[in-house]
Amino acid sequence: MFVPVVSENINRSQRIVAQIRSLIAEGKLKPGDRLPPERELAQLMNVSRTSVREAIQTLATMGMVTIKKGQGIFIAQNDVSSLMNTLGEFLVVKKDEVKELLEVRKVLETQAIGLAVERATDEEIHALRGIVEDALVQVSGDDIDPAYAREHDARFHGAIFNATRNHILIAIVSSLYHVYDRMRSRTTAIPGRAAQSIRDHLRIVEAMARRDKEAAVKAMLEHIESVDRAL
Repeated sequence: MFVPVVSENINRSQRIVAQIRSLIAEGKLKPGDRLPPERELAQLMNVSRTSVREAIQTLATMGMVTIKKGQGIFIAQNDVSSLMNTLGEFLVVKKDEVKELLEVRKVLETQAIGLAVERATDEEIHALRGIVEDALVQVSGDDIDPAYAREHDARFHGAIFNATRNHILIAIVSSLYHVYDRMRSRTTAIPGRAAQSIRDHLRIVEAMARRDKEAAVKAMLEHIESVDRAL
């Protein structure tokens, strides 16, 4: 069922996501099916376990799989997230609609960060800080590998939405995943923008750690507005 991934290293996790989504769409993977263990998937697809791990995290953020501790990774049951992801496949944002997408993102993300401050566990906030600190290590001056920056951005914002515990909100954002990813490709191509975003993320997670909702919302709003100005 699973086939080796043939691509540059920077795209492998995205290729894994695409392959698993295709298998779900074709009915070869059904709700409730258990995916092979991480090590086995890596061997079947001829990729590193790191690439598999990143892909699974992305799929979980999209609501396509469920990770059950001690049991494994399962294809998610059909629900609102499935419908939203299907609709998202057909959404194409034109150049002059990017600002409208940013307006939508501003509404969703400022609401999400407020909920995340209230609902995230200490462990989730610690994990978010780890995501940011790992990315900061990759920054050299104002330079960072664009592909790494895109993966980081997806993981960071995805983790915040997951921390809201609001499944409808998560499904809506998941449906926009591919649109957001195309926008990330634009922003990470702007010199210094990706590095600045990572520094913005640090401010956001520090406010979360203090459980300072007002500061976290302000930091998120300023982050999105700075991306808007860059575009």
